[in-house]
Amino acid sequence: MLVLYSLTLLIVATIIANIIYTNFPAIPLTFYQIGCGLLLSLLPFFQNYSLEPEIFMLMVIAPLMFNDGQNTSGDHFRHSIRQILNLAVFLAVATAVIIGVVAHLLLPLIPLALCFAVAAIVTPTDSVAFQSITKDIKLPTQISGALENESLFNDASGIVIFNLALASFITGDFSFTEGLTRFLISFFGGLLVGAIAGSIFVKIQTALVNKSMDTASVIVPFSIMTPIAIYLLSEELGCSGILAVVAAGIIYGINQSRLKLTSTNVRLVTNATWGIISSLLNGVVFVLLGVTLPKVIKRMIPYSNTLTLQLVFDALAIYLVMLAIRFIWMRLNLFHVQTKDVTNKEALISAIGGVHGTITLAMALSIPLTSMGQAFPFRDQLIFISTIVILLSLIVPTILLPILCPKKEVQDNGEFDKYRAEMVNYAIAQVKLDPTVSILDRNYVIDMLNSQKNNTEVDRKQVQEIMTGTQQASVQAVVELANEGKIEQKIADAFSRRMITNSNSNIGITKRLKYIFKYQSRRFRNRKKVVKVKQRIKNTVPQQKRQQVFKERRQTNHLIKNAMFKGANDYLDQIENDQNSNAVNFVRSSYSFRQGRSTTNAETDTARNTLLIKSFQFECSYVADTFKAGKISRSLSDQLSQSISTDQMAYMEQDANSDLLLA
Repeated sequence: MLVLYSLTLLIVATIIANIIYTNFPAIPLTFYQIGCGLLLSLLPFFQNYSLEPEIFMLMVIAPLMFNDGQNTSGDHFRHSIRQILNLAVFLAVATAVIIGVVAHLLLPLIPLALCFAVAAIVTPTDSVAFQSITKDIKLPTQISGALENESLFNDASGIVIFNLALASFITGDFSFTEGLTRFLISFFGGLLVGAIAGSIFVKIQTALVNKSMDTASVIVPFSIMTPIAIYLLSEELGCSGILAVVAAGIIYGINQSRLKLTSTNVRLVTNATWGIISSLLNGVVFVLLGVTLPKVIKRMIPYSNTLTLQLVFDALAIYLVMLAIRFIWMRLNLFHVQTKDVTNKEALISAIGGVHGTITLAMALSIPLTSMGQAFPFRDQLIFISTIVILLSLIVPTILLPILCPKKEVQDNGEFDKYRAEMVNYAIAQVKLDPTVSILDRNYVIDMLNSQKNNTEVDRKQVQEIMTGTQQASVQAVVELANEGKIEQKIADAFSRRMITNSNSNIGITKRLKYIFKYQSRRFRNRKKVVKVKQRIKNTVPQQKRQQVFKERRQTNHLIKNAMFKGANDYLDQIENDQNSNAVNFVRSSYSFRQGRSTTNAETDTARNTLLIKSFQFECSYVADTFKAGKISRSLSDQLSQSISTDQMAYMEQDANSDLLLA
């Protein structure tokens, strides 16, 4: 119950941070999340809150790393294997060794093994923190890719070195051969376990789909449990669970073609679910960091101010040495990290971009409380140094990266909306040119296409004016039927009077109420007379003639209804322009709804689906022609094409759901 309560508060804090960031985006979201965590730490429940590193790695980090892995391009991964090994293994090991030696020089009282432990703690970079800091910054492509690859895989290196250092300190014995063997088993074993397990899970999911078990209640939970199961399996086998889930995620990403066997609905739900989970867990990570910080600082209160300042200085020195290592490594392009030479600016960006986050904090907090029955020596100091390094790695890039790199270009939604509206209008115009399409089917498709536009506000006054003109056009259509001799004049007069009297918005409410009362009273008085007349007709008019009369009446009503509908739509087509398009579409939809309530069937559904798909093709043609004419950029062309694909997929999903409901 306490776990559920704490998780709920962490999620609430994450949501609040996201709301604040939406209104004040000048400060990175990460700091709002840390701030909300600091506020949570004031609650009595969180004042003694203890972060369990194992649970944190299993329930938070593993799903996040799996999602990052499955969003990694397979081609990009294959071309980056050498770079990944360079940064995640060679650079990580070199950093841990050098920082361990520097830490021992700065802190001679701390045993060398523990200095290597703190070096291993601050070695892993955090992809979550990196993405949050650089969200609005345009980094050089090769540098951004290198940093993301590094942060996905170097966690295992840090964790293995950390465990070896702790074991060496506790046992007092260290074997280089044994340590190297354990490192290789953990690193490459994790990759192998993840690749094999990921392939197996993909095949299981494909089998479930083939057995028609591709419902959201089966596939989505199966997808969510995959990283947790693979992490536990890899750790049980003595390999890196983090690397295993990353490898499994990459396997999932590479096998997306198989996973497309799932229905559109399930794919959309799965993607949306992972998006929500990733967003929440990313926030929870930094809220937890904010919750933990006061506790770390409180532990330093019993120590002297001199010692605290000395530890801050040591943390700063460790961070600067780490920046220097990363800068030199990238600038000299050791082991060919990049395919081309790296400039001083790019090397500096790479060094600063090595952001640390909650994995570092989780490793620090996993230092045992006791050793050999005694309190673990220097535990508080090591955690404090690690925390300062985390904060420095977050603050420094937040300040310097916007200076070194340009901001990402803010997308001009106005231009996108303009051309999307033109695209929709072009498709609508092409649909209207087809004389073989029924008005009802045409209006259905026009209504669907107009829903693609962002501007859905309707001017009520404009609607009333258009509705009045449409009613007059409907009445005129009935009058023309009478003039052509297709219906009797008295029937046309009756319809005209009813339309004008019942629907004219210019009639005041008092007159309208008087008319309704008068009409209902007359209807009540004449009810008995009508019954008697019907009975007399039944007794005196032969049944065959009665059926003929009723048939002719139905035909007349159908003729009038169709004429009024056509007259209304002809009028709407004539007056429609860019200024009243929304109001016209609103009126057209209301007429189509009344007209089509009893005419929808499987045949009309097929015709409408075919016409709508054809309309999407018209939109694609418009985008291609506009791009060829040089009116829009490649980026805008891709964006419009993506919007068409998304709308078509959403329509197909809706259509599939309708078929299921009718089945």
